[in-house]
Amino acid sequence: MTLGISMIMCETDGPIRAADIGRELAENWPDLPNATDIDEGEDSTSLQIGDSGLIMAKMPAPIPWSQLEGPCATSLLWKNAKEEVEKHVVHWIVTVNGELDPIELSTLLTQATAAAMKASPSAIGVYWGNATLVVPKAIFCDFAKDVLPHGPPMHIWVDFRVGPDSEKSCAGFTAGMQALGHMEFETDNAPESPGDLRERLLSLCGYLIENGPVIQDGDTVGADAQEQIRVNYCDSVFGHEDKVMRLVYENSPTKKPWWKFW
Repeated sequence: MTLGISMIMCETDGPIRAADIGRELAENWPDLPNATDIDEGEDSTSLQIGDSGLIMAKMPAPIPWSQLEGPCATSLLWKNAKEEVEKHVVHWIVTVNGELDPIELSTLLTQATAAAMKASPSAIGVYWGNATLVVPKAIFCDFAKDVLPHGPPMHIWVDFRVGPDSEKSCAGFTAGMQALGHMEFETDNAPESPGDLRERLLSLCGYLIENGPVIQDGDTVGADAQEQIRVNYCDSVFGHEDKVMRLVYENSPTKKPWWKFW
């Protein structure tokens, strides 16, 4: 059985009712099975969605700042993330379980998290731990409702962390692909702008999600025949525990980046 977890941050203490979650799920994703087997306590809620279970538990304290400091500092989706995230006083752990593949699990977790936030006036946003991302409530719910029906909402499932590592090159990595069933990407000494590298990583991740693990160790990727970027399966230099797919730009010098995965 697979398991997916997110954390909802709330400015005030209060319940998130199972009936309200079920209503939001039905209104926004009518193709989902109706919520059944509802069990609700003061600090917990559970319900069944088809063959999958949704369990929520309230933690009477903020998410530890050690988990949020890095994501808040690098967030592209949440302006003033630090100031706003520091206002939350409790958080709810959202857990989805079932015999689901990684994309199905992330999809249902996204729907359940969005529905729970809509059911809570005090919810301000979510910590998507698989990608070490903080996402404000409105943006997360918009992605869940408007983007998810058309394909994986990569911007709220995967963090594309990029930055300069010299005056003429940049480095970057992903966080979140492993939870979707794939290896993470990373690179350094990339002779392109941070914006272009972010788009490249986004494109490669989308390609894998659509086609499966088709990029093999030693393959060459690029927009055309002149763009020679080799993919190496290797250890991470950014702190990922498992092997990564490292993009090696031919004829680029090797230099270790100073920054790392939070």
